[in-house]
Amino acid sequence: MKGRFLTLIVTLICTFQLSGQTAPRVLIFAEHEYSRLQIKVKGGSYTLTAYTPDSVFTMDYGPDDVHPLYTFRGDLRLNRAGCDSIRITTKDTFVVRILRGKNWTAERPYLGDFILRPNLIYLEGIVRTPIEPYIAGVVEAEGGSSSTAEAYYKAQAVLARTWLITNFKKHVSEGFHIKDDQSSQAFKGLPHSKNATIIAKACASLDDTVALHNGAPIIGFYHSNSGGYTALPEQVWSKALPYCRVVLDPFSKKGSKSTWEKTYSWEEWQKYWSRSIDWTVSDWTTFFNQLPDTRNTQWTLGTQTFKMETVRRDFKWRSAYVLPEATAEGVVVHGYGFGHGVGMAQQGAMLMGRAGFDWKEILDFYFKDLEFESVENL
Repeated sequence: MKGRFLTLIVTLICTFQLSGQTAPRVLIFAEHEYSRLQIKVKGGSYTLTAYTPDSVFTMDYGPDDVHPLYTFRGDLRLNRAGCDSIRITTKDTFVVRILRGKNWTAERPYLGDFILRPNLIYLEGIVRTPIEPYIAGVVEAEGGSSSTAEAYYKAQAVLARTWLITNFKKHVSEGFHIKDDQSSQAFKGLPHSKNATIIAKACASLDDTVALHNGAPIIGFYHSNSGGYTALPEQVWSKALPYCRVVLDPFSKKGSKSTWEKTYSWEEWQKYWSRSIDWTVSDWTTFFNQLPDTRNTQWTLGTQTFKMETVRRDFKWRSAYVLPEATAEGVVVHGYGFGHGVGMAQQGAMLMGRAGFDWKEILDFYFKDLEFESVENL
């Protein structure tokens, strides 16, 4: 009871913050360790503030000034002075890129305040970005820019905003709220693909709509492709959620990521499983032949049970929905879908949008008993 009460309080606090348009602090390029970063304000005005151990140094630039391209290294120096952090404040667009190996990444455009700080020999960049550009950027980064179905973009925007509410405090002790990689939600800056205008328009049309169950924001799970069947969260992780269900998903079967395949020699296959069981080729052949063609979230091998999401991560499969086949040479793993399989399948949702379903119908297909409401009204 105490835990539920605490969860409700945290959710309400986050909801109030978002209804007041609190800008999330996002750790950018979170999936990489980097020691060189470049940043440039494209135009307009901005202020650069450098915080050194002994003083604070400020430079102001106007729209008519030449805007330099700054290159920072891991020791974070500005004009030879070592800095604890550097902040760039602007209402205009700026671009950031990092050095990976010998090559610079593509530039990522952002709005908001930027903070750069050293972390041992590496750098950490944090963008405090307005919510609306953040949501639109997540929709583009998570779903790509190939779809022109506005219904899909709207459904993805509702889940992205709802996810932000329920995870707003995820990394607050580290000086930011969320990361920009798949451990939070993918975010590669402002929408900048060929469909950026369509994405931004679709997201803006819903204002601050979120998905609720019994009046509380859901955890807006989504993945790339279900392979034909979605999974329950307790089958993949541990906690059951009343608004999640198993869905027979014919739309995902038409997506480009619906199938995949991996081949292993018997030696490679047995090497993994020999830590737990000692099965012969005949044993495996019999087991594979009796598997149903639906999604199996766990395998019972003899007296032991294995969660397929764990096996998937060990083998680095695209999904845990697999139907292996025994051959004379080894095992051919026929895989279906891409991702954990819980909640909305993005490729399935795209195809639903193209088929004429609206965003509410898409979310109601993948979840159950949802309500949709503006954050302001919560």
